[in-house]
Order: sequence, then C-alpha cells, then structure tokens
Amino acid sequence: MSRKIGLRTAAIVLAVSGVVGVGFTIGSIQYQQEQERAEVNRQVETLLDAISGTASAACFVSDKQLASETLAGLGGTRIIHRAAIRTREGVMAVAGGRSMPSNPVITRAVNSPFSKTETVCQIEVELNDSHLRQRRFDVASRTAAMQGLQVLAVAIAVLLAVAMAVTRPIRRISLELHRIEGRPGGAVAIPPGHEHDELGSLVVDTNRLIDGMSRLITSERHLRELRERDEQRLRLIIENAETGIFTLDAEARMESWNPACVRVLGGPTRHDAHPTLEELLPELAAQIAALRQRVFERERSASGDFELRDAIGVSRWIQLVLTPSGEGTMQGLANDITDRKRAEAEAQELAVTDNLTGVLNRLGFERALKDRVASHARDRQDGFTIAMIDLDWFKQVNDTYGHDAGDHVLRTVSARLKRGLRRTDTLARLGGDEFVIVLDGVTDEATAVTILHKIRNTVLEPIELDGGAIAHVGASIGLTIANDELCGAEELLRRADVAMYEVKKAGRNDVRVTSFPHAANETSHRSPADSRTI
Repeated sequence: MSRKIGLRTAAIVLAVSGVVGVGFTIGSIQYQQEQERAEVNRQVETLLDAISGTASAACFVSDKQLASETLAGLGGTRIIHRAAIRTREGVMAVAGGRSMPSNPVITRAVNSPFSKTETVCQIEVELNDSHLRQRRFDVASRTAAMQGLQVLAVAIAVLLAVAMAVTRPIRRISLELHRIEGRPGGAVAIPPGHEHDELGSLVVDTNRLIDGMSRLITSERHLRELRERDEQRLRLIIENAETGIFTLDAEARMESWNPACVRVLGGPTRHDAHPTLEELLPELAAQIAALRQRVFERERSASGDFELRDAIGVSRWIQLVLTPSGEGTMQGLANDITDRKRAEAEAQELAVTDNLTGVLNRLGFERALKDRVASHARDRQDGFTIAMIDLDWFKQVNDTYGHDAGDHVLRTVSARLKRGLRRTDTLARLGGDEFVIVLDGVTDEATAVTILHKIRNTVLEPIELDGGAIAHVGASIGLTIANDELCGAEELLRRADVAMYEVKKAGRNDVRVTSFPHAANETSHRSPADSRTI
C-alpha cells in the first residue's frame, strides 16, 4: 500500500517538476535570446561608433579608398555579413558577401565633421542571420541543459524529501495497521519526528477510530453471541415445549410447526406437507373455519376448546389459540387439555356428589330436577314421580353404635336404593338421613307406589355392622307425581315433603302419595285427608 503511494507520489512529483521545468526552460530560452539580440545590437552599435568618425571624413571629402578601408574593419566580424556606405550619389563602398534578403539590416546616419545637423552619408550593416541563429541555438541548448539538470536535481530532492518525510512514515503506519488486523484493540505508533504535524494528527485520529471500532466490534460480537444463545434457547424451548406452536400462511396452510403439534394435532408428519387445520382435523373443519373467521373479523386473538373422538369412541380435548400476525398470516398454539377437561368434569362431579354415599348431593339434585322440570314444561306428557325418603330409627343407630356405624348404614341404604332404580332414575342425599328419588317417566300412581314399596322393603333388611351387631332402619316415603299440571321444582319437593311428614305422623315406615288435584288443599291446610296411606 505504502509502496503504491510512494510510486504515485514520485510520478506526481516528476510530472509537476517536468511541467514546471519546461515552463522555466522556455522562459529562460526566450530571455537568453533577448539578451543575445541585445548583445549583438550593442556590439554592432559599438563598431558603428568606432567607424562613424572615419566614415564621416571619407564621405565629406568623397574618398572611396578611405571609405573602403573603414568598412574593412567591419567585415572581419562574424556577426556582420555585409556592410556598405551610401551617399546621395549612390554606394561609396561595400565590404563583405552578397546581400541576403533574410538577413536583418541596421542603418546608421553619418553627420558632417563640421555640422552635427548635416547628414553626409549612411552606413548599412547586414547581420549574419545564420550565425545569429546558431548563437541563439547554442544559448537555448545551454539554457535547456542547465534548466533540465536543475529540474532533475529539484525533482530528486523533492522525491527524497517526500520519501523521507511522507512515504516512509506512511509505510510505517501501514505496517502498524496490518499488524493489528484480525485482533481487537491495538494502536499505531506515531512516526518519530511527526508528533506535532499532520501525520501525527492522522495517527491520533486513526487510533481513536480503531479504538471506537474495536469497542463496536466487541459489542457486536457479544450481542451476536447473546442472540445466538437466545435463539438456541428459544429453539430448544419450542422443540421441547408441550404446547404445539405453528404458523399459518395467507392461504391458512401450516407453514411451520414444532414436534408438539404432531403430538397434539396428529400431524403434519412430513416436512414437505403443508395442510390446513381443516384438512388435518376434518371432523372440526366447520368449527376451525369459524374460529379463523372470528380472528379475521376482530383482528385479535381467539381461542376455542374442541372435542375429538377416536375410532373406539374415546374422547380427547384440544385447545386452539389463533393470533393475527399481519398480511393474512396467523400464529397458533395447540394444547391437549384432556386432563384439564377431565379434572373439570371430576371437580364438577365432586361439587354435585355426596362424598359419603357417592350419590347426588342437594346441589346436584337441584340442577337435575331443574332440567327435568324444564323438559316437562316443554312436553306435558313427559311426566315423572318425586319421592322424599326419611330413614326411621336412624338416630337410635347413631346413639347406640356411633357415627361410624351411622355412616355405614347411610352407605348401605344408598347402595340398596340405587339397586332398586333404573339408570334413567335419579337418587340424591339431601342431608342427614334424608334422600330423594326421581322416577323418570313414571306417571301412574299404582306403579309408583309399587316401586317405592319394593325400595322400602330393601331398606328394612338387616344391616350388619362392624363387630357383628345388626342395625334395623325403616323408610318413611312421601311422593308426588308430575303429569298434566305444570308445577315448579320447589312446589313438587314441597308436596313430596308434606306426604313424607304425613307418613311420619301416621307411624312411620310407609308410603304415601299426594296427587295434583289436592295440591291447593294441602298447601293451605296440610290435612291428612288429602293424602292416603297404602
């Protein structure tokens, strides 16, 4: 690099020196030629001054011999080719060769020896042009040679000065710069003797630039390493995430996905396949299309829970979350929420289940009865029977054998009640020793009473306790039938409860029915005549 700079500098210096030298040489040659012309003129004038007196006398007395002798002195010089003295009568004397038209001529008027105002003749001097040209050429050659040597000397001196003061320090700076390539930091040493000139300032500025660039490179390398680590960490997180992560292009086709997508959605299994979610989950095509449409319309995230069933009917739940990402593309998340759905179902079941007996609790029964009453309201022919059951002599079992024995009795009675019912019937424990049964579709009074007597008889069977003791409990059952008359859940429970308390008053362990036509009388008077024992 510095060698190229040195060669370029030398070429520039030589070119400039040549141009300047040629200019000075031309000027010097012109000046020397002018000086040579002046010198020739001076010499001629001196010669003319020397012969003017003699020529004046010769012309005054018309002595041609003297005139010729006067011109003979001029003919001996190389600068004069021809000389002549002319009077009014003609040429008095001539000396030299034949006249040449190209030669310059100098004329001198000669006055009378006795009068400075009277001209008696004139002297004509024809200069030797070829000799003058040769003299001018010699002068120009000497001048050009001297100027050339001078320019060459100046150029060499300038080159040496540039090499020592510029090229050499720059080469040293260049070598210093090459030594710090490929490594951060570093500094260039200031060449000796240039601490306070432009090269020194250049080195200082270069070192500042190197220092700044080194800091930037170090920072950039550190940021790149951090980014690579973050990308690797994010890639590992995505690859090992339990959540399926995918992107959809503008045509709703899966553009990229992680392994969890294959586990949750069942595909895609090939990297060159780019199905839509609808193609991947055809049984959910309509629901997924509606979810995507919702995202487009609202321009914000939307999610949905979807149930899938396999070939043998086992259900599985997935959750899809779609988020718009611009230009019709989307980002998506897919989670298998089967365990969560099952946990929710179990939690919901626990919320409506009696934890002692495993049958419905009061909350569960109220929800079930509400649905059953709503169905009856839609179809009056879809009737049912409600029976309230209160265990007889249960308190004696608790007092005699303790609460653990009482819990055992309640579990046993629940199991016996469940065995006496169909799958479509409903059994619930409302609290303590009080149960309620809904016989679905039973609207015939005789049929309902027959079923409940069978249930009462199973309750009467002895119950073996821990330690060999035997417990006996009975069942006071009051029932009401929902058929043609539209009635609310609370009213139905109230009527069944009234009938059950009538059994208690009449001696317990029996079944009593309350029909709708007597509801108004029972509500107002609670008369035993409105119920009958079977």
